[in-house]
Amino acid sequence: MRAVLVEPNPLIADALGRQLGMGKIRYDRQDWAGLEELLQQQGAEGLGYDAIVLGSVDDPARCVAALRAHQVGAAILCLLDRRCVATTVELLHAGADDVLVKPVVSAEVRARIEVARRRSRGLLSNAVRVGQLTVFLDGRDPEVGGERLRLSQREHAILGVLAAHHRRVVSKEHIYDEVYGLSGADPLDKVIDVYICKLRKKIAEATGGARYIETVYGRGYKFEAPPEHEDPAPALPARRALPGYVGFGRGVGEARLAG
Repeated sequence: MRAVLVEPNPLIADALGRQLGMGKIRYDRQDWAGLEELLQQQGAEGLGYDAIVLGSVDDPARCVAALRAHQVGAAILCLLDRRCVATTVELLHAGADDVLVKPVVSAEVRARIEVARRRSRGLLSNAVRVGQLTVFLDGRDPEVGGERLRLSQREHAILGVLAAHHRRVVSKEHIYDEVYGLSGADPLDKVIDVYICKLRKKIAEATGGARYIETVYGRGYKFEAPPEHEDPAPALPARRALPGYVGFGRGVGEARLAG
């Protein structure tokens, strides 16, 4: 996970940076002017951040509104020096995903970023069920039929990215950026291929040979259940006849009643 920390006070920025690091969040430090310049040069897609953490900036609501006006889809967390309901409401209305009061704790910051990202992807919980597999997005190993499937840290991270976008194609560059905080390095591109092979093997062994990860050549990978493992559509409830009801005739409203 990558974030940019916007905090003009160097002492506070150091303290916040330590908390982000403890939460295993890779981060860059920028002032607001620097972030605005990056946005102008690279656009919203070019920023490449999963989260933007706004500290003690001037007029934070204006900053949030400016980010959303530029179609920035990253999670935006605003940090306040003290609790203020009016400011919190203003920030949320401007487009912030969450507002925290300093001092912050690493685990809470990471959890709130993950919740915001989950919402943006249309996920309602931290578990994604695909066929026989249940993939947890909170760090736990996945399960197959209630049995734990042991994965390495990298395997789990890659499967989490695929599960969060299940049924959609995810490029290798995007996976690499999500897992390693870098993107598009050709020599390292093969690293993803290696882990995908390991994941396929482990999932196949746990599911009786099923293939859940498909290669979409030239585009990336897609994670979905094979047809034989798809959950069946729920059966429609049986129709219940009203007392004395036999059926409708051919004419509109033409009913036949028993007796």
